[in-house]
Amino acid sequence: MELQILITLLLFLLLVLFPIFFLFRGKKYPDRLPPGSLGLPVIGQSLGLLKALKADKVDKWFQEGITKHGPIWKASLFGYPTVVLHGPTANKFIYTCDGNILTNTQPPSISRILGSKNIIELAGHDHKRVRAALTSFLKLEVLKQYAAKVDEEIQHHLQTHWHGQHEVQVYEILNFFVLR
Repeated sequence: MELQILITLLLFLLLVLFPIFFLFRGKKYPDRLPPGSLGLPVIGQSLGLLKALKADKVDKWFQEGITKHGPIWKASLFGYPTVVLHGPTANKFIYTCDGNILTNTQPPSISRILGSKNIIELAGHDHKRVRAALTSFLKLEVLKQYAAKVDEEIQHHLQTHWHGQHEVQVYEILNFFVLR
């Protein structure tokens, strides 16, 4: 009885896994794709990237890909084929081309985390409009004014609430620290 169940299970797995293997193996990509590997179906290089994120070594992970394949390479991240571009020329290309040549799309999991209307998801005119608004806030003159206002507010707070204090009490609350 157990042998029959085992043979049935094995036959079922072969009938299910064999077509899946040939489905992914037979997938052809154009010759114009950059170097690199898409790795295992669905998994790709996601585990390596997640491990690098956990160890705070993402720069090293990207640098290994750049060293191995050059400044433009392909990978499979979170179930989606991805092209990685590195360097000033790549940045200029990305930020100056219009939405007809290149569109930036994120995996659905990232879209659910960041929202469907984040700047990464926007394309064409909407992306240019939001990017122009953001860069106007990040200009050096604006940042200097903002830093001066923050410094003024901190100085006022220190004079009002901390002047003359000789002792600071610190309480731990859920791994966050509150100064009193």
